[in-house]
Amino acid sequence: MPTKNHIIFLLVAVVLTLSACTEPFEVETTDFEDILIVNASITTEAKQHEIYISRSYEEGEDEVQVSGATVEVLVNGGSTIGFEQTSPGIYTSNTVFAAAPGVDYQLRVVDENGEEFTSGQVQLTAPTTVDDIRARRITNENGEDGVEIYVDGTSTGDNEGYFRYEYEETYRFESFYKPLQELSVVTESPPLLEVVYKEEEERVCYVTETSNSILITETNNLSENKVVDFPIRFIERRDRRIAHRYSILVKQYAQTNASYEFYQTLKSFSSSDNLFSQPQPGLIVGNVRHVSDDSVKVVGLFEVVSFTTRRFFFSFQEIFGNDIPYLGDCEFERYSSLSDPELFQRITTGQYKYIGEDPPFVYQVAPARCVDCTLFGTNVVPDFWEEQ
Repeated sequence: MPTKNHIIFLLVAVVLTLSACTEPFEVETTDFEDILIVNASITTEAKQHEIYISRSYEEGEDEVQVSGATVEVLVNGGSTIGFEQTSPGIYTSNTVFAAAPGVDYQLRVVDENGEEFTSGQVQLTAPTTVDDIRARRITNENGEDGVEIYVDGTSTGDNEGYFRYEYEETYRFESFYKPLQELSVVTESPPLLEVVYKEEEERVCYVTETSNSILITETNNLSENKVVDFPIRFIERRDRRIAHRYSILVKQYAQTNASYEFYQTLKSFSSSDNLFSQPQPGLIVGNVRHVSDDSVKVVGLFEVVSFTTRRFFFSFQEIFGNDIPYLGDCEFERYSSLSDPELFQRITTGQYKYIGEDPPFVYQVAPARCVDCTLFGTNVVPDFWEEQ
């Protein structure tokens, strides 16, 4: 599925009117226009890269993913890297590759209507490093107690000072109740349950989520191309993400000035309370255009960016001490018989799960979300996971 940043492209395009390839195109809020949206980033990560193609849609309508397009990247104006549609709106490269320095890359798209679009030739940006990641307890501007995660980064390019960040966070999620047993069906008629040992781990899981906002910064007003103490993620103290063990994989991209300005404008739209009710026109610069007709509207950016990552772990106690907050309300109910029809219905529909007996032969059950962590994540420990 497209990333949430890709959805921002979709929303912005509802009110866009294009004037030229590398010139600004004005945002209007009058009549809806059908506009092609292209979101394409090629990086130095060796992988099958993905390009997202969609169309503008009106507020309240479903997203419009483009199927049946032809997508390729030209290398030094000669050889090509083909992309195949792997799901609606998502085009994946046929081969694993990584962007290389000193090479000219150009995007070519033929949409489902036979209209052809290209970008200018783009070269890889200078390499960067993520120098440090750290977490500090703070009170944010809303008065919330929590932890802020900061990033330091460096660009090696003489004229580069533009950074974009994404992150992937993984956290250990523990069920509120952690029974080793569960209720299983003996017979359906008459309804009868029995207590058995679980076959699957439901007590400890791992949840992975990706960033959904535009995180950019620049260093042009600084003495060197270094990012210091850039706040990338705030998490409130009572958030279950940090209740136990937390990890964040920070992804740092070295951008050009044109890419930075493009994302900066997108950010200004996405931060509005209501994107569709902005009273004034705005400007967005892209580098994708129709090959022969500038009146055909398109919004998009093709960029070739250096990419680096770094992972960071912390536990709740490292930031806040041993005062772990209460993490929610998980009430339980009691039943005195394993043949109770109501209990049978709740267990067989998956609404509730067994948590124990207290006193003996009085069976306690709680909502499944309080017992089964696999409703939120996977019980398979990630390969990268580290405990303290």
